[in-house]
Amino acid sequence: MKKIIFTLATGLLLGTSGFAQQSPGTCGTTIEDQLASRPRLRENIATVESGQVADRNVIQYVPIFFHLVGDASGNGRAKERLVLDQLCQLNEAYAPMDIRFYLRPHVIQGLFNYSISNNGVYSDQSNTALMQNRRHSTALNVYIVNEATSGNGQPGLTLAYYSPPRDWIVTRKDRINGNNTNNTLAHEVGHFFSLNHTFFGYENDSFGPDDPTWPTAPVFAPNGGGVTTERQNGSNCTTAADEICDTPPDYNFGFEQSGCGAYNQGAKDPLGTLVNPLENNFMSYFSSCANYAFTPQQQAIILVDRNSASRNYLDNTFQPTAEEINTPINLLSAPANLDTVSYYDQVLLEWNPVAGATYYLFELDITNAYATPNTQTFILTGTSKVLTNLQANKKYFWRVRPFNTYVTCAPARQFSFFTPALSITATTDIVGLSGWQVAPNPLRSGTTFRLAVNANQGFEAAVQILDATGRQVYNQANLQFQAGENLTELPVDGLGNGLYFVVLTNSQGRDVRRLVVLR
Repeated sequence: MKKIIFTLATGLLLGTSGFAQQSPGTCGTTIEDQLASRPRLRENIATVESGQVADRNVIQYVPIFFHLVGDASGNGRAKERLVLDQLCQLNEAYAPMDIRFYLRPHVIQGLFNYSISNNGVYSDQSNTALMQNRRHSTALNVYIVNEATSGNGQPGLTLAYYSPPRDWIVTRKDRINGNNTNNTLAHEVGHFFSLNHTFFGYENDSFGPDDPTWPTAPVFAPNGGGVTTERQNGSNCTTAADEICDTPPDYNFGFEQSGCGAYNQGAKDPLGTLVNPLENNFMSYFSSCANYAFTPQQQAIILVDRNSASRNYLDNTFQPTAEEINTPINLLSAPANLDTVSYYDQVLLEWNPVAGATYYLFELDITNAYATPNTQTFILTGTSKVLTNLQANKKYFWRVRPFNTYVTCAPARQFSFFTPALSITATTDIVGLSGWQVAPNPLRSGTTFRLAVNANQGFEAAVQILDATGRQVYNQANLQFQAGENLTELPVDGLGNGLYFVVLTNSQGRDVRRLVVLR
């Protein structure tokens, strides 16, 4: 065969970025990689045929860990919200097998790994020593990079791959988007669980009308070291292509057509029978299918591989904190939507706790696309955030998304606010204090008064509340504030309507905030 495939017309790897639309890429799990997995695949097939398949009514939780790789300057990392979206899509793909993936935090790196800032990983994965050093030893590792490079050695063409020797997955960041017709990660996880391409042997040469033997396919596949071409009647299904009998012949037809429509170009198998491929199979190359699926035998192989000795490191006793998170409409509490805050350099943002959520993804930007260089993203366990680096006279958008390590699909809620002019600032002379706010403000009946302090180093201070005449109505001395964010509740239920001043003071300085009480 004369065609060498440098593109992959498939929902597996067709991107939404301008680059990907112009230069679609290939799955970098090479023929050699798949041949290396063949012994494990054959062992899994034998186990399936013996009837030793895990009970599908029991959910198996698979830990997964994402490495958000940056360049040498630490830039270019994948967005957390897209990782959470992609995890939702992955769990949908594997739901028929009762397999659920969950985020397993690393003891040092935390929920995600941000510690790799290296061009040798970001651009070509040449620095495998660093990747191995940061590898999570008890989770499926997924490295999200800018350019994925594997066996074909052509940067920009490989968009994702599974490496059997390293037992990890590498994917370009434009393939982490959570789109329902993007099956990239599910496909590579299929390789991780020992599956081969349905068109094995035709990776680099699709069979189409410009081939010399058209429409009859050759007896042997053009790649794959003597692997035979699979016949439509299944008579050689145990030794041809992917060696799985309920995946029909596919000679990489996904490359020969655009989209997921029924294949009708008229290719015949070596016996002269018209071939009818399974277009929506996760391990095929057909594009933009809305209903990708694994066949029953593929599902059984995945389950067997998950329970094999080689996957013991994935074992766990995980039980989800909650299996559902419902984001309330009134999630965000302060500042009110479209409000103008008091200070541009000290802004306290608050939201309500959500049942089942153990984390909150907080995002802020000057546009509601959250894609400018001004974007700030934090993963928080509390329900507030103090920002001290905003610009004056700007409109900001902010949103919060509740999630836990298992449920990552809950929607976010969004508000916006305005910062005041540059002349309104909140400077302080107190050493260690970088910003603080009182909230809620105004303080209404039945609400709790909180002092939010952001410190770049620990310090001690007193808190006083003065009424409009300067009379002290509350005092608490020797409050300790640790480096980082501090949230302290103050017992001030006895305050009547009116204007008050909250004073933070110590031997080095003094700072004041206004407080309005409405009862």
